Amino acid sequence: MHSDLKAQGGKLLLLKDRGVIIRSFTEGDYINFEFSNAQWLTGYIDWIRGDSIQVNHFALQGSVTMFGTYGQDTLKLGRLILHINEIKAFAKDRGRFRSVFTNGAVLKAGGLGYVGLNIINSAINGDNIFETKNISKLAGGITAWLAGVLVKRSNPDYRPIGKRFSVEIL
Repeated sequence: MHSDLKAQGGKLLLLKDRGVIIRSFTEGDYINFEFSNAQWLTGYIDWIRGDSIQVNHFALQGSVTMFGTYGQDTLKLGRLILHINEIKAFAKDRGRFRSVFTNGAVLKAGGLGYVGLNIINSAINGDNIFETKNISKLAGGITAWLAGVLVKRSNPDYRPIGKRFSVEIL
């Protein structure tokens, strides 16, 4: 007695970080990703096949209720069939902790505050702002601000598909 067994492929969408699976999506899962035209799409996966997925696309819109309070309304936009190569990035998971340290806000605010305080103190004391002894202090504040910009760029709120992250259908 001989029987051939075939695996059911095409039912799992995988997001990998350097080849290691960090997130998987199945039919019915919520998905938030950047499409190839730079538009962010949200929806639920209807099906996954071969190298394509179908997403039941919707958008959340803010609106004012009849009582004058703010609420969210769901706008259903229809179904989209997409090739996995059209996915350019995945949003990081909802509820993920976002720190002012990981997005560079502390360094940027501290650097600008230091430069501003230095300029105000120089003006109050009647000193020249761009004096030789003051240039290094201004450069320190600008360097802190630039470090904050670099920290923000190195920790985006999304996972870009490319060198580090990849997407695959299993």
